[in-house]
Amino acid sequence: MKYIIYGRYENAKALLTSTGELFWRLQLEIIKPKDSLLDCGGYFARFVQKDVLLRNVAYNLALANSLNATLVFLEEDAYANALYAKTLIESDSELMRDIEQQFLHRFNLLYDSKVQMSYLPDLLNTINFESLIQKRFSPFSSIIVRGAYQGHLPKSTNHGLYKKIDLTMLENPIALQYYAHLLQSNSQSALYNSARLFFDLADLGIDFILTHSLSQFEMLDSKRAGLCRAYNRDNIALPIVFLPQILLLAFGENDPKKLGFNYHQQKVEMF
Repeated sequence: MKYIIYGRYENAKALLTSTGELFWRLQLEIIKPKDSLLDCGGYFARFVQKDVLLRNVAYNLALANSLNATLVFLEEDAYANALYAKTLIESDSELMRDIEQQFLHRFNLLYDSKVQMSYLPDLLNTINFESLIQKRFSPFSSIIVRGAYQGHLPKSTNHGLYKKIDLTMLENPIALQYYAHLLQSNSQSALYNSARLFFDLADLGIDFILTHSLSQFEMLDSKRAGLCRAYNRDNIALPIVFLPQILLLAFGENDPKKLGFNYHQQKVEMF
């Protein structure tokens, strides 16, 4: 099986670096197409750029399919947009033909409803990696902070991932909040409410926050200083990490560069 990584992200070096290292450890083949993938958009793409989103997702999937590869989305924001677009395209044969005739034909691509795409946690849940585990997380607890369209995605069945490494994952309605989309229109509200989310999660006594969303990572890691000012609280050393980083730690990796920790604004030293 070959995989193409969707990498059209901003400020994603930590996630991309750790994912590349994880795929190498798992002996999963990543291929890089000669032609670049197109942007799957952000929170507002499905509202103000719906046609562009549909065309771009169709192109990315058709390109991956032409190379007999599965397109892998590393984080929830882009995956939610891609799943939304894929569902619309494949439920409307006329729309699919229009996209092929008006856009995909320029690249000699065809859209096949059998195109394969995957969400990283779902993909990892299908892989047997127990033999690679060197360290357990039994003293640690965490909670998952997800993206904007979490309610539109299938309920996660990836709990086995965390059981394999003995990581206690808490569930709490607090973690369902999302305010990153307000940053452009109302930065004060975005920072204040994200700060409230961060400190409420910290008060649960967790050791770190796991996120599948780059926009949440941007708010809780990169903009931590702004959160603290908005909420009038001192910073606390609570790291925000990605799933590939946690699995690499479980595999015994301790190089901060391979883990991508050097790209975090908040130091990750507790491990």
